[in-house]
Amino acid sequence: MSDERTLYELLGVERTADAAQISRAWRKRTRKAGPGSPEFTRLNEAAETLLNPDRRAAYDATLPQQAPVGAVNLTKATPEAPEEAAPQDAASATAGRRTPLLVGLAILTALTVAAVVLAVVAVDHKHRDDQIDSARTQALAAARQAMGVVLAYNYTSMDADLQRDLNYLTPSFGKEFSRNFALLTDASGGAKSPAQQTKTIVTVAVKGAAIMDAEPDRAHVLVFADQTTVHKAGPRKQACPCVLANRVQVSMVKQHGTWLVDDLRTS
Repeated sequence: MSDERTLYELLGVERTADAAQISRAWRKRTRKAGPGSPEFTRLNEAAETLLNPDRRAAYDATLPQQAPVGAVNLTKATPEAPEEAAPQDAASATAGRRTPLLVGLAILTALTVAAVVLAVVAVDHKHRDDQIDSARTQALAAARQAMGVVLAYNYTSMDADLQRDLNYLTPSFGKEFSRNFALLTDASGGAKSPAQQTKTIVTVAVKGAAIMDAEPDRAHVLVFADQTTVHKAGPRKQACPCVLANRVQVSMVKQHGTWLVDDLRTS
């Protein structure tokens, strides 16, 4: 029997839910669904669609329109007939004609100034919208590429792997990443490093990605990446390869025209 629930119902959120609410609901529900199960796959597809503004808009267009909250009364009251003007002498009549002219010129000037201000504001808003659209596209592509690299390593080329990874990271995050990477490569007393002892090779396949939010110079991206780990030595040799379905929240920052990873969290 086909699943007739909407993607919103599948995740348990309202149609007005923002990216943060969708991400929380997705994490909560995927913890209960077993990796590789049909439910797990459908939840990932739902999150990937609803966290992508363009795909979400296209999906929303296929759903029935929600009932309007209320109606607005557009009936206009019948204007009352103006009272008959009292007779004026010649001087009063001339002044009366000049006053509306001056008022009209003042209104026209005010409207012109307002139009100029609105035009400037509209240009600024469009420029920012264009920057955000560009950020969404570029940060998404950069995050996908980076996660396919920095989550992988090979015990035979650890030093080269680290130098390669640093090209995708901001200098500040690169320092933190290097400290964590050292846990795999450090050796003392002539002993081999942990990665060399187990002869570990990790490869990555990026399955999908979606923008959570974006600004002109900063964005948060959700990346779905499968890590395949092989231990060619050690006690876990016979248990490999094993595949881990990662959901990675990546903070991207634009520095000197290049989008770099400024933080990442896996779940």
